[in-house]
Amino acid sequence: MQIKGEGRYLLSRFFSVMKLEWLTYLFVLTVVLILANDAWAKPHPKALYTHTASEGVFRVFYTTEGKHAVPAEDQNGNGVPDRVDDILIQLKVADWFYQTQLELIAPLKHPRYSQSDGIEVHIQHFDQGTGLAFDEPTKPNWYEGQSSTALTLKIKIGSRVDPRFSTTPAHELFHLYQYGYSPFKTKWFTEGMARWLEKPFSRQTQFAVPPSPSSCEQLTGMAYNANGFFDQLAQRQSKAHHREAFSEDHRQFVYTDGSPVIRYGSPFEFRMVKTWLERAGELGVQESRRLGVPEGKWPEPLQRSGQFDVALCKALTKP
Repeated sequence: MQIKGEGRYLLSRFFSVMKLEWLTYLFVLTVVLILANDAWAKPHPKALYTHTASEGVFRVFYTTEGKHAVPAEDQNGNGVPDRVDDILIQLKVADWFYQTQLELIAPLKHPRYSQSDGIEVHIQHFDQGTGLAFDEPTKPNWYEGQSSTALTLKIKIGSRVDPRFSTTPAHELFHLYQYGYSPFKTKWFTEGMARWLEKPFSRQTQFAVPPSPSSCEQLTGMAYNANGFFDQLAQRQSKAHHREAFSEDHRQFVYTDGSPVIRYGSPFEFRMVKTWLERAGELGVQESRRLGVPEGKWPEPLQRSGQFDVALCKALTKP
């Protein structure tokens, strides 16, 4: 009798434990389903963007609410804030300038980005700085009507940036051009050249150009202030180019308030940019082979390394 009683006790205990486990599983599953339903019903709290605007290869993500909001003014009544329109306008004109006036290869046409089908522009608040450009393609941000899952290139622009007074969109877009040509991300090369190339879009009557360093070794450690190096290098090397003005097409490009996007009338001094980027690309290929690193797959520390500075400088400055 005691054995039978103990058996009934153990059996009852077994089913009690099983029942408790199943109740626990059921509770966890219910919580997961509730959270999943809530996630589908509401935007993720880290999703900064509530609207999109696109044209050509550019797709802009922005919001009109909260910390990352752009000003809501829409003077032309097209349903898109003027700030977003103006960012798109500067990007499109810069893209036109780099391709038609400087004859550069667009980023998406380089082998490195052959799997990418667009450039995303994310407008958000920055505590410091005004923009960022990323050299690695990423998964596309979701948007209504999305039909492609191809990788995209990404730029971030500060929500306080007013393109009528700032050259940030053109500057960040030019970084994508640089990344398409070569793996080098040392700051004097990327930031110095991009800062100098802001000149056609700048409202400044006297574009700030500091003195050029006297030797290639002095470039190491420089950044935006290396624009003086490119300014003087262009003056020396561009003498062979005809001093033609921009295509008259540039006069049609205006912001939403009617002010011109391009404010500087002669592109001849910028013609050497193509040669510089091509030379940087050739050096990148050579270094990839020497180091045994696949082209377009350099790790970030190697891209930013100063070990190539002197060789890169000499490649740019050779006759």
